[in-house]
Amino acid sequence: MKKTLLLIILVLGIFQLPCVDAQQMKAISFNIHSNSTPKEDGKNAWHMRRNAVVNMINSEEPAIIGMQEALLDQLTYIDKTFRNKYRRVGAGRDNGITRGEHTAIYYDRDILELVGQSKTRWLSLTPQIVSKGWDSKVPRIITIAHFRVKATGNEFFYFNTHLETEGTVAHREEIKLIAKMIQELVPSNMPIILGGDMNSSIYNEEFQPLYDIDMEPARRIATRTDYRNTFNDFGNSDGAMNDHFIVRDIHVLRFKTLIKNFGASYISNHFPVEIIFTL
Repeated sequence: MKKTLLLIILVLGIFQLPCVDAQQMKAISFNIHSNSTPKEDGKNAWHMRRNAVVNMINSEEPAIIGMQEALLDQLTYIDKTFRNKYRRVGAGRDNGITRGEHTAIYYDRDILELVGQSKTRWLSLTPQIVSKGWDSKVPRIITIAHFRVKATGNEFFYFNTHLETEGTVAHREEIKLIAKMIQELVPSNMPIILGGDMNSSIYNEEFQPLYDIDMEPARRIATRTDYRNTFNDFGNSDGAMNDHFIVRDIHVLRFKTLIKNFGASYISNHFPVEIIFTL
Protein backbone atom coordinates (compact mmCIF):
# COMPACT_ATOMS: atom_id res chain seq x y z
CA MET A 1 0.00 0.00 0.00
CA LYS A 2 2.80 2.44 0.92
CA LYS A 3 4.58 1.72 -2.39
CA THR A 4 1.35 2.34 -4.29
CA LEU A 5 0.74 5.65 -2.52
CA LEU A 6 4.32 6.73 -3.14
CA LEU A 7 3.98 5.91 -6.84
CA ILE A 8 0.76 7.94 -7.08
CA ILE A 9 2.41 10.94 -5.38
CA LEU A 10 5.39 10.75 -7.72
CA VAL A 11 3.18 10.56 -10.80
CA LEU A 12 1.05 13.49 -9.65
CA GLY A 13 4.16 15.50 -8.92
CA ILE A 14 5.50 14.88 -12.42
CA PHE A 15 2.27 16.06 -14.01
CA GLN A 16 2.26 19.19 -11.88
CA LEU A 17 5.77 20.25 -12.84
CA PRO A 18 5.80 23.56 -14.72
CA CYS A 19 6.22 23.22 -18.46
CA VAL A 20 9.29 25.39 -18.84
CA ASP A 21 9.65 24.52 -22.52
CA ALA A 22 6.33 26.18 -23.31
CA GLN A 23 6.95 29.65 -21.91
CA GLN A 24 4.65 32.12 -23.65
CA MET A 25 6.23 35.29 -25.00
CA LYS A 26 5.11 38.30 -27.02
CA ALA A 27 6.78 39.78 -30.07
CA ILE A 28 5.75 43.09 -31.64
CA SER A 29 6.61 44.48 -35.05
CA PHE A 30 6.07 48.22 -35.30
CA ASN A 31 6.77 50.82 -37.97
CA ILE A 32 7.15 53.77 -35.62
CA HIS A 33 7.08 56.43 -38.43
CA SER A 34 10.27 58.43 -38.57
CA ASN A 35 10.65 61.86 -37.05
CA SER A 36 12.09 63.30 -40.26
CA THR A 37 9.17 65.63 -41.07
CA PRO A 38 7.75 66.90 -37.75
CA LYS A 39 6.26 70.09 -39.22
CA GLU A 40 4.41 68.23 -41.93
CA ASP A 41 3.24 65.62 -39.42
CA GLY A 42 1.60 68.29 -37.25
CA LYS A 43 -0.58 66.67 -34.61
CA ASN A 44 0.95 63.30 -35.54
CA ALA A 45 4.53 64.42 -34.97
CA TRP A 46 6.69 62.21 -32.78
CA HIS A 47 6.62 64.47 -29.72
CA MET A 48 2.80 64.33 -29.79
CA ARG A 49 2.60 60.54 -29.78
CA ARG A 50 5.76 59.33 -28.08
CA ASN A 51 4.08 58.91 -24.68
CA ALA A 52 1.40 56.79 -26.34
CA VAL A 53 4.14 54.59 -27.82
CA VAL A 54 5.55 54.16 -24.31
CA ASN A 55 2.04 53.31 -23.07
CA MET A 56 1.72 50.65 -25.76
CA ILE A 57 4.99 49.01 -24.75
CA ASN A 58 4.11 49.15 -21.05
CA SER A 59 0.65 47.75 -21.72
CA GLU A 60 1.75 44.85 -23.91
CA GLU A 61 5.08 44.02 -22.19
CA PRO A 62 6.61 42.21 -25.17
CA ALA A 63 9.73 40.12 -24.81
CA ILE A 64 10.96 41.50 -28.11
CA ILE A 65 10.09 44.42 -30.38
CA GLY A 66 11.21 44.96 -33.96
CA MET A 67 10.91 48.61 -35.03
CA GLN A 68 11.13 50.12 -38.48
CA GLU A 69 11.81 53.73 -39.58
CA ALA A 70 13.13 54.70 -36.15
CA LEU A 71 15.59 57.60 -36.09
CA LEU A 72 18.20 58.07 -33.39
CA ASP A 73 16.27 60.70 -31.42
CA GLN A 74 13.27 58.36 -31.21
CA LEU A 75 15.42 55.42 -30.17
CA THR A 76 17.22 57.54 -27.57
CA TYR A 77 13.89 58.48 -26.03
CA ILE A 78 12.84 54.82 -25.83
CA ASP A 79 16.30 53.82 -24.53
CA LYS A 80 16.06 56.29 -21.65
CA THR A 81 12.46 55.43 -20.84
CA PHE A 82 13.11 51.70 -20.67
CA ARG A 83 16.76 51.72 -19.59
CA ASN A 84 16.09 49.20 -16.80
CA LYS A 85 14.11 46.79 -18.98
CA TYR A 86 15.02 46.72 -22.68
CA ARG A 87 18.25 46.60 -24.60
CA ARG A 88 18.59 47.59 -28.26
CA VAL A 89 20.56 46.27 -31.24
CA GLY A 90 20.73 47.43 -34.84
CA ALA A 91 22.55 50.15 -36.81
CA GLY A 92 21.42 53.08 -38.96
CA ARG A 93 21.05 52.42 -42.65
CA ASP A 94 22.86 55.55 -43.87
CA ASN A 95 26.27 54.94 -42.31
CA GLY A 96 26.07 51.62 -40.48
CA ILE A 97 26.31 53.37 -37.11
CA THR A 98 23.68 55.85 -36.01
CA ARG A 99 22.60 57.86 -39.06
CA GLY A 100 19.36 57.21 -40.88
CA GLU A 101 16.46 54.90 -40.21
CA HIS A 102 17.05 51.82 -38.05
CA THR A 103 15.38 48.43 -38.05
CA ALA A 104 16.09 48.24 -34.34
CA ILE A 105 15.38 45.23 -32.15
CA TYR A 106 14.58 45.75 -28.47
CA TYR A 107 14.63 42.76 -26.14
CA ASP A 108 13.64 42.36 -22.50
CA ARG A 109 16.91 41.57 -20.75
CA ASP A 110 15.09 39.73 -17.94
CA ILE A 111 13.59 37.26 -20.43
CA LEU A 112 16.13 37.03 -23.25
CA GLU A 113 19.87 37.15 -23.66
CA LEU A 114 21.70 37.96 -26.86
CA VAL A 115 23.87 35.16 -28.22
CA GLY A 116 26.95 36.54 -29.94
CA GLN A 117 26.77 39.80 -31.88
CA SER A 118 23.78 41.15 -33.77
CA LYS A 119 24.17 41.98 -37.45
CA THR A 120 22.91 44.75 -39.70
CA ARG A 121 22.94 43.86 -43.38
CA TRP A 122 22.00 45.90 -46.44
CA LEU A 123 19.49 44.40 -48.83
CA SER A 124 21.64 44.76 -51.90
CA LEU A 125 24.30 42.98 -53.92
CA THR A 126 26.83 44.11 -51.28
CA PRO A 127 25.06 43.33 -47.98
CA GLN A 128 28.00 44.03 -45.66
CA ILE A 129 28.50 47.65 -46.71
CA VAL A 130 26.22 50.68 -46.88
CA SER A 131 24.48 50.35 -50.23
CA LYS A 132 21.25 50.50 -52.22
CA GLY A 133 20.00 47.46 -54.06
CA TRP A 134 18.57 47.14 -57.56
CA ASP A 135 15.93 49.85 -58.17
CA SER A 136 15.49 50.74 -54.49
CA LYS A 137 15.08 54.45 -53.80
CA VAL A 138 16.90 54.30 -50.46
CA PRO A 139 19.16 51.83 -48.62
CA ARG A 140 17.14 48.97 -47.14
CA ILE A 141 18.44 46.95 -44.20
CA ILE A 142 17.73 43.97 -42.02
CA THR A 143 18.76 43.47 -38.40
CA ILE A 144 19.55 39.92 -37.33
CA ALA A 145 19.89 38.70 -33.75
CA HIS A 146 20.23 35.31 -32.06
CA PHE A 147 18.52 34.98 -28.67
CA ARG A 148 18.37 32.51 -25.81
CA VAL A 149 15.37 32.35 -23.45
CA LYS A 150 16.82 32.60 -19.96
CA ALA A 151 14.18 30.45 -18.27
CA THR A 152 14.38 27.51 -20.68
CA GLY A 153 17.61 27.75 -22.65
CA ASN A 154 15.65 27.60 -25.90
CA GLU A 155 17.09 29.66 -28.74
CA PHE A 156 15.72 31.44 -31.79
CA PHE A 157 16.68 33.99 -34.42
CA TYR A 158 14.86 37.27 -34.96
CA PHE A 159 15.07 39.08 -38.30
CA ASN A 160 13.65 42.61 -38.53
CA THR A 161 13.31 44.44 -41.84
CA HIS A 162 11.59 47.15 -43.88
CA LEU A 163 11.27 46.20 -47.54
CA GLU A 164 11.36 48.53 -50.54
CA THR A 165 8.24 50.57 -51.31
CA GLU A 166 8.61 51.62 -54.95
CA GLY A 167 11.25 49.52 -56.66
CA THR A 168 9.57 46.34 -57.89
CA VAL A 169 12.83 44.57 -58.73
CA ALA A 170 14.32 45.49 -55.36
CA HIS A 171 11.27 44.24 -53.46
CA ARG A 172 11.48 40.85 -55.15
CA GLU A 173 15.25 40.52 -54.84
CA GLU A 174 15.25 41.62 -51.17
CA ILE A 175 13.02 38.65 -50.32
CA LYS A 176 15.31 36.27 -52.17
CA LEU A 177 18.29 37.69 -50.31
CA ILE A 178 16.60 37.32 -46.92
CA ALA A 179 15.83 33.67 -47.70
CA LYS A 180 19.50 33.17 -48.62
CA MET A 181 20.65 34.84 -45.39
CA ILE A 182 18.40 32.55 -43.36
CA GLN A 183 19.87 29.48 -45.05
CA GLU A 184 23.42 30.70 -44.46
CA LEU A 185 23.08 31.99 -40.89
CA VAL A 186 20.48 29.83 -39.17
CA PRO A 187 20.82 26.10 -38.39
CA SER A 188 18.05 24.06 -39.98
CA ASN A 189 16.57 23.10 -36.59
CA MET A 190 16.53 26.64 -35.17
CA PRO A 191 13.25 28.57 -34.79
CA ILE A 192 13.01 31.86 -36.68
CA ILE A 193 10.83 34.96 -36.45
CA LEU A 194 10.96 37.35 -39.39
CA GLY A 195 8.99 40.53 -38.75
CA GLY A 196 8.65 43.89 -40.37
CA ASP A 197 6.99 46.29 -42.74
CA MET A 198 6.93 44.27 -45.95
CA ASN A 199 5.16 46.98 -47.98
CA SER A 200 2.90 44.39 -49.61
CA SER A 201 0.71 41.40 -48.99
CA ILE A 202 2.77 38.32 -48.20
CA TYR A 203 0.37 36.06 -50.08
CA ASN A 204 1.87 36.69 -53.51
CA GLU A 205 4.50 34.74 -55.37
CA GLU A 206 7.34 37.13 -54.47
CA PHE A 207 7.44 35.56 -51.01
CA GLN A 208 7.76 32.00 -52.30
CA PRO A 209 11.54 31.84 -51.59
CA LEU A 210 10.71 32.13 -47.87
CA TYR A 211 7.98 29.50 -48.05
CA ASP A 212 10.36 27.20 -49.91
CA ILE A 213 12.53 27.09 -46.76
CA ASP A 214 9.56 26.22 -44.52
CA MET A 215 8.71 29.72 -43.32
CA GLU A 216 4.98 30.35 -42.76
CA PRO A 217 2.79 33.45 -42.28
CA ALA A 218 2.02 33.81 -38.58
CA ARG A 219 -1.46 35.14 -39.36
CA ARG A 220 -2.33 31.93 -41.14
CA ILE A 221 -1.05 29.46 -38.57
CA ALA A 222 -2.04 31.29 -35.38
CA THR A 223 -4.64 29.61 -33.18
CA ARG A 224 -6.37 33.01 -32.92
CA THR A 225 -5.79 35.62 -35.58
CA ASP A 226 -7.03 38.67 -37.44
CA TYR A 227 -6.62 40.06 -40.95
CA ARG A 228 -6.85 43.80 -40.30
CA ASN A 229 -5.09 46.37 -42.43
CA THR A 230 -2.00 47.65 -40.65
CA PHE A 231 -1.10 50.80 -42.61
CA ASN A 232 -3.55 53.47 -41.48
CA ASP A 233 -1.98 56.73 -42.80
CA PHE A 234 -2.98 58.38 -39.52
CA GLY A 235 -6.63 57.74 -40.35
CA ASN A 236 -6.50 59.28 -43.82
CA SER A 237 -7.11 56.04 -45.70
CA ASP A 238 -8.26 52.46 -45.28
CA GLY A 239 -4.64 51.50 -45.73
CA ALA A 240 -3.20 48.10 -46.49
CA MET A 241 -1.97 44.96 -44.77
CA ASN A 242 1.77 45.67 -44.91
CA ASP A 243 3.10 44.53 -41.52
CA HIS A 244 3.75 40.86 -41.00
CA PHE A 245 5.40 38.04 -39.12
CA ILE A 246 6.72 35.04 -41.04
CA VAL A 247 7.99 32.22 -38.85
CA ARG A 248 9.55 28.76 -38.77
CA ASP A 249 9.20 26.20 -35.97
CA ILE A 250 7.28 28.73 -33.85
CA HIS A 251 3.96 27.84 -32.21
CA VAL A 252 1.85 30.98 -32.70
CA LEU A 253 -0.97 31.12 -30.17
CA ARG A 254 -2.30 34.50 -31.27
CA PHE A 255 -1.79 37.09 -33.96
CA LYS A 256 -3.20 40.51 -33.15
CA THR A 257 -3.23 43.97 -34.73
CA LEU A 258 -3.00 46.54 -31.93
CA ILE A 259 -5.66 49.10 -32.82
CA LYS A 260 -6.64 50.37 -29.36
CA ASN A 261 -6.07 53.93 -28.21
CA PHE A 262 -2.92 54.09 -26.09
CA GLY A 263 -3.25 57.80 -25.42
CA ALA A 264 -3.17 59.15 -28.97
CA SER A 265 -5.59 58.59 -31.84
CA TYR A 266 -2.73 56.96 -33.75
CA ILE A 267 0.66 56.06 -32.35
CA SER A 268 2.02 55.83 -35.90
CA ASN A 269 0.82 55.63 -39.47
CA HIS A 270 1.06 51.87 -38.95
CA PHE A 271 -0.64 49.78 -36.31
CA PRO A 272 1.75 47.49 -34.40
CA VAL A 273 1.25 43.77 -34.93
CA GLU A 274 1.82 41.23 -32.18
CA ILE A 275 2.22 37.51 -31.79
CA ILE A 276 2.00 35.44 -28.63
CA PHE A 277 4.18 32.41 -29.20
CA THR A 278 6.06 29.49 -27.69
CA LEU A 279 9.19 27.76 -28.94
